Amino acid sequence: MKSRRVTLHRFLVLMLGSALLSAIPARVGLAQQQEDPLLKAMSDELARSVAELKLESLEKPYYIEYAVTDSESFDVEATFGAVVRSYRSRSRPVSIDLRVGSYGFDNSEFVSTRSLFSSDMFPRPLVQEDDYAALRHDLWLATDATYKKALEQLAKKRAFVQNKVQGEQVPDFSRAEPVKSVAARKPASYDQAKWQEAVRRLSALFREFPAIQESRVNLRVRSVNKYFTNSEGSVCRQPAPLAMLYARASTQAADGMRLKNFVAFFATSPEQMSSESEIAAAIRQMAQELAALASAPVLDKYVGPVLVTGQAAGEMFAQVLAPQLSGHRPPLIDPPQMAEMLPKSEFADRLNRRVLPDFLTVVDDPTQTSFNGRPLIGSYQVDDQGVPARPVTLIEQGVLKTLLMSRRPRKEIPESNGHGRSMQYGSASAQAGNLFIKTTGGKAFAELKQELINLSKAQGLTHGLMIKMLDNPGISGREFSSLFSPRPREQAPAPLLVYKVSVEDGSEQLVRGLTESHFTPRILKDIVAASSDYHVNNRLMSGGGGLSGMIFGFGSGDVGGEGIPVTIIAPSVLFEEVELKGATGPQKKPALLPHPFFAR
Repeated sequence: MKSRRVTLHRFLVLMLGSALLSAIPARVGLAQQQEDPLLKAMSDELARSVAELKLESLEKPYYIEYAVTDSESFDVEATFGAVVRSYRSRSRPVSIDLRVGSYGFDNSEFVSTRSLFSSDMFPRPLVQEDDYAALRHDLWLATDATYKKALEQLAKKRAFVQNKVQGEQVPDFSRAEPVKSVAARKPASYDQAKWQEAVRRLSALFREFPAIQESRVNLRVRSVNKYFTNSEGSVCRQPAPLAMLYARASTQAADGMRLKNFVAFFATSPEQMSSESEIAAAIRQMAQELAALASAPVLDKYVGPVLVTGQAAGEMFAQVLAPQLSGHRPPLIDPPQMAEMLPKSEFADRLNRRVLPDFLTVVDDPTQTSFNGRPLIGSYQVDDQGVPARPVTLIEQGVLKTLLMSRRPRKEIPESNGHGRSMQYGSASAQAGNLFIKTTGGKAFAELKQELINLSKAQGLTHGLMIKMLDNPGISGREFSSLFSPRPREQAPAPLLVYKVSVEDGSEQLVRGLTESHFTPRILKDIVAASSDYHVNNRLMSGGGGLSGMIFGFGSGDVGGEGIPVTIIAPSVLFEEVELKGATGPQKKPALLPHPFFAR
C-alpha cells in the first residue's frame, strides 16, 4: 500500500512539473512582450484601434495588422584597395494593413492611376528610441491616416465593380488561426573595424589584374528583428539577421564588348560568413575568369544542346521557375490597360498539368536552415502575415500540384500555406523560401557532360555548350533601369560564363558574345537529364502584390539590399535544345589610356 502511495506521489509530481514547464514559454513570451516597449505599444494601440476606431456612419475596420522591421545595418564598399563608403544606419518602419469591408470584399488589391503615384505603399518610420509614449503616438497617427485612406479606397473599388460584369466571387482575404511566437531579440553583433579592413583588403586583390577596368566589393550586415501583431490575436517577434558580401568587376575586350562577372556570399550572421581566405580565393577565380573572357573568341549565336551547371543552374531556376510558382491573384486594375505592367505567373492556370520532366520534384521548405553544411537564408518560422511556415510540395514528378500562397485566396486554393512574404515596400505576396528542385535518377556530372556530347554529335554539331554562370543584375549591376518601366513577361537570364564543349575530345573552351538566352518557363519541360549533386544559390528576390508587384515585379535581384531572402537548391540540368543570341549594334570603344596603376 505504501509503495502505491509513493508511486502516486511521484506521478503527481511529474505531472505538475510537466505542466509548469509547458507554461514557461507562454509566460516568458508574455513577460518579454511586457518588457519590450515596441511590442507593448503595438499591442496596446492595436487593441484601442480595434475597439474604438470608427468614423460616424462609416464602417469599422474588420482587420488591422502592424508589421515593424527594426533594423540596424552596417555597409562598407571598397574599390581597388580603398574604402569608398562605410556607414551604419538604423531604421524602424511600420507597415499597416488595415482592411474595411469583410473577408469577402474589402479595400485591398485595387490599383488605380492615382494610387500609382501615391506614397502609401511605402512604410512609415517610427521613432527609433524605445519610448512607449512616442511609439504609441506614431502608431496612432499612422493608423488614423491608413483608416481614412482605406475608406476612400473601398468606395472607389465598390464604384469600379458596379460597372463591371463579375464572375464567380473569390474572397479578398483568407482567415488564419492566431499565432503567438515571441522569440528573444537578437542585438547587433559585429566588429565594424575588422570587417572594414577585410573589405579593403579584398578589394585590393584586383590590383593583380591589369585587364579589369572597374571593380567593387560590398558588405552589408543587417541585424533585424521583425515584429507583427494583428486584430486576430497574433503576436510575433522574430530575429531575421543577414550578412551579404559580393564582389563584382567589369572590363572591355579589344573590340569594345562589355563584360562582367561577380561572386556572392550570404550568411545569417557575420560569424557564419566564409573565411577571408575562402572569399579571397573566390574573388581571384572570378577575376581570372573575367580576364580570360576578355581575350576569348566570340560566338554570336547558337542553337543546340546546353548543359547548365553550378551557379547557372540555381540562377536559372531562381529567375525562370520561382516567379511562376507564386499563386498571388492579380488585383483589380483601373484602367485595365495597366494590367500589362503587372508580373504574371504562367503556371497559375496549369494546376495538375506537367510543367517539368517527370524526374523532377519541387518542394519549398522554409523550415530548413541548412543543406550540406551551407546556411539557407530563405528560412523563417512565421511568414510576414502571421502564418506558420511549412513545407509545400509544389511540383510532383513534373506535375504542378499547388502554388505558393499568401492570405490572398485563389478559387482553387482558398488558404495560405505560409508563404506570404514582403519587402519593406508594399504588401505581402506569395513568395518562395527555400526552393528545393529534387531529382530522381540523377547522374554524375561526367555522365551528364557525356550526354551533352552525344546529343551534340547526334545533331551534327562540332560542339555543345556548357553555361557555368548566369547574370544576377541585382548584384552585377544593370546597364539601364527605370523604376516605372514595365518588366517583360519573360525575362531570360543572360549568360556570363559559357564554354564550348568539343564533341571530339570533350575539351572546354571559354567563349564570349552570347548575351541573350531563351530560358523560359515553357522550355523547362524539355530538360532531358539532371545531376545527382546540388548547388545552393542564396539570393535576394524582389516582388510584391498589387502596386508593389507592378513596380518591382517578381523574381528580379537585390533591390538596394532590401529584397526577400530566398534560397534555390538545384541540380545541373541538360537541355536538348536552347537558342542563344549575341549582342547587336556597335560597341563602345575601350578606354584610350591604360589603367594608371599598371601603366607605371
